[in-house]
Amino acid sequence: MALQISLYTLLAHEVPLEQAIDLAAGAGFDAVDIRQHEDGAHITPDLADDEAEKISKRVEEAGIHISGLTTYWEIGLIEPESAQEQLARLERSMHTAQALGAKFVRVSGPDIDREKGYEATRAAFREQWQRVGDMADEMSLIVTVEQHGGRLTASAGQCLDLMRGLERDSLGIVFDPGNAVSEGFERPWVQVRMLGSRIKAVHVKNRMTDKGEAGVNERLPGGNVRIDEGVLDWPLIAQELKAVGYDGYLTCEDFAQFDSLEEKFAWDTDYLRALAEVFD
Repeated sequence: MALQISLYTLLAHEVPLEQAIDLAAGAGFDAVDIRQHEDGAHITPDLADDEAEKISKRVEEAGIHISGLTTYWEIGLIEPESAQEQLARLERSMHTAQALGAKFVRVSGPDIDREKGYEATRAAFREQWQRVGDMADEMSLIVTVEQHGGRLTASAGQCLDLMRGLERDSLGIVFDPGNAVSEGFERPWVQVRMLGSRIKAVHVKNRMTDKGEAGVNERLPGGNVRIDEGVLDWPLIAQELKAVGYDGYLTCEDFAQFDSLEEKFAWDTDYLRALAEVFD
């Protein structure tokens, strides 16, 4: 069965959420993954449950549904008060996800504390991740941490090291090999085989590498390109995802430049539909 495709509303951050919903529905996406951030694009962390229910109804009226809620709460902070605050705010966001009718909630991993070291940051993440799993089990949600540069979760290897032995159906990874082009790169098919069933969500985008500068290595240089033009072979990645039993959404996070959002999303849905057919 072909997978469903979803639009991460960050790609329409310059327009109100209602317009982003209409754009997603008009382009032919099955769902939207809604961004929650204090900057207000698209919903804020203090959103009341009744307002979330109104958004859910608005999405349903557009003929699509809500796949997930993307938050920016960090899991794995070492300082206890900061860590507890992030967990408390995540719990509130998880209630919002329930009111929205979303199944998935995204969080961020921490940066590595250079003074305290990798192992201390890893230990903090693992302890907090188990607490997140308890909340997710209780609320029947799936919480995913994104594979992302500038974080402890930059590479598939780091994600695997953080999560090995903590496997739960309610916890997983947003597999994002496009992010790994800048930091944390392993061959994409190897990444999929390493992470396996831990992959609960997938971000689809692509990048092309560029020439670097001597001594500059925090992120490897490159730029956003159309999904079929970068270093990632997405049809091959889709075959690998199918091989490990992936059955979640293909979520569009395409940052390539187009003349308009309408043109961009129409192109993206055509590409993602073809990609989803690999799973038939």
